[in-house]
Amino acid sequence: MILRCSGGFTGPAGAQTRTVDLARLPQPQATELEQLVLACDFFALPDQLVKDAPKSWDFQYDLEVDQGQQAHSVRYHLDAAPPQLKALTDKLNDEVEPD
Repeated sequence: MILRCSGGFTGPAGAQTRTVDLARLPQPQATELEQLVLACDFFALPDQLVKDAPKSWDFQYDLEVDQGQQAHSVRYHLDAAPPQLKALTDKLNDEVEPD
């Protein structure tokens, strides 16, 4: 799982990437992330969930999830994302250090 975040007032200079290998996480944390991926039906989400008129300071996220037999990427703004995808993003931002 790879979460990239760019935008905000720092623009490209403040871009961050968080990479998560579920196999290397403690089981409870890996299970929680897997449940969040399932809860947002990640593999059925469209490729983009962006605002019609984003502001220059809005953060844009790119999340890639590869579960071996299926892989998918979504580009989104939190304001345009479903609550379950927001919860997954918050969890990744809170618990995973940037690369």
